[in-house]
Amino acid sequence: MFAKATKNVLSEIDTEGSLISLSRLNDSDGLVPLALVIKRNRFWFWQRPKYLTVDFKLNDVLVGDPINPVVVETDFLSYNGKVVDNKSGSAAADFGPGTINIGGTGSSKLQSSFGNLKKQELDVQKLLQDSKSRVLDLQHSLIQQTRESQREVLTVVKERIFTTQPCTVSEEVQEGGTCSGMLGLNKTIKVSVNDKGKPFVEYDTNVSINIPPKTTIAYSVIELEVALTGQYGLCLLPNVKGGFEVDGLVKVKQANSVSAAPGKTSKLQKDLEGLQAQFTVLSKLPPNTRCSLFQQISVLLQNSVAISLLEDALEDLCDGTQPDLRALDEVPALKATLKLVQKAAGSKSSGMQTKPSALTATHLLFSSLDEMTDSALLELKSCCSYATLQALLHLVQNMSLNKKSTWKDAALAVLADEEAFKKITALFASCNVTLLKEKDSLVTKISNPQDRLPLMLCIAVKGLASLAPPV
Repeated sequence: MFAKATKNVLSEIDTEGSLISLSRLNDSDGLVPLALVIKRNRFWFWQRPKYLTVDFKLNDVLVGDPINPVVVETDFLSYNGKVVDNKSGSAAADFGPGTINIGGTGSSKLQSSFGNLKKQELDVQKLLQDSKSRVLDLQHSLIQQTRESQREVLTVVKERIFTTQPCTVSEEVQEGGTCSGMLGLNKTIKVSVNDKGKPFVEYDTNVSINIPPKTTIAYSVIELEVALTGQYGLCLLPNVKGGFEVDGLVKVKQANSVSAAPGKTSKLQKDLEGLQAQFTVLSKLPPNTRCSLFQQISVLLQNSVAISLLEDALEDLCDGTQPDLRALDEVPALKATLKLVQKAAGSKSSGMQTKPSALTATHLLFSSLDEMTDSALLELKSCCSYATLQALLHLVQNMSLNKKSTWKDAALAVLADEEAFKKITALFASCNVTLLKEKDSLVTKISNPQDRLPLMLCIAVKGLASLAPPV
């Protein structure tokens, strides 16, 4: 719940995505300017990198005298926000003296009051000067282990946003509601400033976390480009990437991309055609395995945290390493799903998996679900019938081809039901795609061609449709 609270803050104050939200409270103490953070590029090209905290600062891996950085501390803003859970995803937030309101009504799911936030930032000009001719200790264990990984980059913390007052993050769990089954819980998360040093909890909650002052909630990093000699440079521009020099070139293995199709095709179509082999693997699994996977995934769609945990475990398996199963203990269904995938994939991998297999195909599906918002996942769950998924499959295929869909198409028969059409329209809207009626046709419009959510929608639909048992 701490991770959800920090992500909510950044969704309001950092639309460009230059800041990284803190997901674990235990990592806060080490995230100070000049601290080292490992950036790990992910398995698929659309996935955001992971940032792994370590117990070292730049000075710990330098040869010679330490660097004395200049750190500037300033007031950042006062944050009080409330996110309203409804079909349109309404929100309201106060920033210092101003207020932003986005329309819509509904029941509040997340209220945040981190109070007055401050920012600490490195003087980058001085760091550049101090870094001239300096050398990293290439024999340091952290440097050696990072160099061995093909997808990891060394970074330093440039700035951090932190609290100045005690706060409380609390979670209310309500039985029943719109959720059902093993994971059928409604959760309300609240963050409130504690002016008197005592927890302020408005609801009868099951879990409450006290956040002390000077807790980091977000940070940004500068990537390092490391030469064979140990000399390093700072990557100051967004399009300049760091890494370790290998045979005269700086190389970091990038995430798996897809093959472009020949001819004049849209980027969305090229991406999907390059992934078709993965969907074929899913569709050719034994019927009982497909049915079990589909049922388990359908349940997990109402728990984005569970999806993220399982995606992490599947990525470890794709990389040829064994996941930490303790992370799956909170949701017993996750271990069952993981065992089912491993059984379908056959023998355990000893190296990175790149060819289409049950493992990579399932990871592909979960990686797309992990990128979707909570509201999009719930909309997708409401569409998990065989007939509705076939209609969705028809629509996303035509969307990738820039084609209209007609009401005469047999696959769209389910849309004659107004409720089913509303569900599908809401699902498309949650992924920034507009579904419009035009006489006898249905038209999809993607507002931003660079947006990855339409691709995530297509992957999720094609993956689930490949598993869904016919009725």
